Amino acid sequence: MRKQTSFLIVGAGAAGCAAAKCFAAARLAPEVVLLEQHSEPGGSAGYFSRGGPRRTFDAGATQLIECQSGQLQELLYSMCPAKDQKASWELFEPIPQISQHWNEQNCAVILRSDGRVIWSSQRSATEEEEKDLRRLEKFLAMSGKEADWMWQLLKEIPRFPPQSWADIKRALELFGKVPWIKKISFPVLFFLNAEKMLRLYGIRPNSLAYDVVAGLLVDTTQSSPQKSPWLAAAMGISIIRRGLFRCRKGMRGYFRPLLSSFEQNGGVYTPHSQVIRLETHPDGFLVTSRDSRSGELAEHLVRSAALLNLTIWDIASGLIPPEDPLNKNKVFKTWSARAAQNKGWGAFALYALVEDKPEWDDVPQYLQLFPSSTDPQALQTPLYVSIPARSDQANPSGFRVLTATLHVAAEDVSEQERSTWKQVLMARISAALNARLESVETATPATFARYTARKNGQVGGIPLALKNFMFFAPPSQLTHPTNKKCKLLLIGDTVFPGQGVVACSVSGIAAFERATNLTFQSIQGKTFGLANGQ
Repeated sequence: MRKQTSFLIVGAGAAGCAAAKCFAAARLAPEVVLLEQHSEPGGSAGYFSRGGPRRTFDAGATQLIECQSGQLQELLYSMCPAKDQKASWELFEPIPQISQHWNEQNCAVILRSDGRVIWSSQRSATEEEEKDLRRLEKFLAMSGKEADWMWQLLKEIPRFPPQSWADIKRALELFGKVPWIKKISFPVLFFLNAEKMLRLYGIRPNSLAYDVVAGLLVDTTQSSPQKSPWLAAAMGISIIRRGLFRCRKGMRGYFRPLLSSFEQNGGVYTPHSQVIRLETHPDGFLVTSRDSRSGELAEHLVRSAALLNLTIWDIASGLIPPEDPLNKNKVFKTWSARAAQNKGWGAFALYALVEDKPEWDDVPQYLQLFPSSTDPQALQTPLYVSIPARSDQANPSGFRVLTATLHVAAEDVSEQERSTWKQVLMARISAALNARLESVETATPATFARYTARKNGQVGGIPLALKNFMFFAPPSQLTHPTNKKCKLLLIGDTVFPGQGVVACSVSGIAAFERATNLTFQSIQGKTFGLANGQ
């Protein structure tokens, strides 16, 4: 069966849902079909439920940024709201601090949202550790100020690398809004990495302050201080100061309203649909999907733009037939080359119940737990632990659900490794929290490969480095070989701005703009359609 549509979105992850919400706000949802391989939106930031009493875990991302009034994620969520949608202040719950623990050194540091850095250990800090904390506090304050203007520009939806005169015009307009002092220093700042900035503040490798910053960067830029471009690193380091949030009821509380707005305004959402083929057609692009329940095939002829919430690895892995003209396209060749040159990271995750402790406040907790020297080499990286507030409905009585994720190579994990890693990480968590874990489950890269259908379980995008940042990022727009009005737009975490829900959302919004020639600013405040009872 072949259907025709003006616009097609493949994948209801963060980027796909952001694009769908923009089409809804622009009154274009009836011209859009959204295909999703799962039954629910969210992609790698989805969820799963277990047992009785029912407990629900976020499978991937658990935090959001840019959720305060007037910030990017809040603007996207609040425009063209779905019927009975919660207000943003009811959904987004602030995370007041990030706790970082070194069990082997018997110390912990708390990064507060107000900018304070607090020593939190039974033993007293040494004189050198105290100096290190003061250096860190100054560095975090500087990073926050450096990042403020970039966060403001992100709301303008930059498009990198520029691929059209419209993109170049947008880049020049944005550069015009950059503070003069930043314009002057931009050529230096662009080529600077986080490591050099740390050294300027007297922060050296193997110090407490260095570990704190490195831990933040692994979580945000997915890269080391040596490789993280300073402009991106400053934004990643500033997340707690900028405002870190958790969704009440988990990430599904964010993605479902975006999808509902799209459907209520006339968009067609087709779950359980996995795209298996993409090819050119004289009138546009022909996309073939398979229903995962019935096995039935469906063809979609896209006349204006196809937005693909896929990775460059998936695009280059046989989705396009060898004989198709797209294989000779310069942009497609770039995607294939970048896919061969880069590897995304995999994840080893623990999902568990942790006993709730009376001394814990009724707020979400976010912890980074550093490894011990005796941990296996594969686990010599921070473990990121997310726990909802006590009042969250996902928690069974007397417990809180816990999600813990650690970056590993996107490779097979043996059963012996799986068992060993589980015990090591459980011990790391129990020591830091001084609390008991129950009903512990694990996920390996193979688990995520099955769940996300991403090649080798690469749930992260390309680790950020100068060679794939801004002007050097993989291109995201491909024009039809003969029908120049039809576009193929790659969205998600392997194109600019990169990884994380807010970055993926920007890529989805940018693709909407390229597909329609509308702007994110122009559709703000247009709350209309079925979602508002009209």
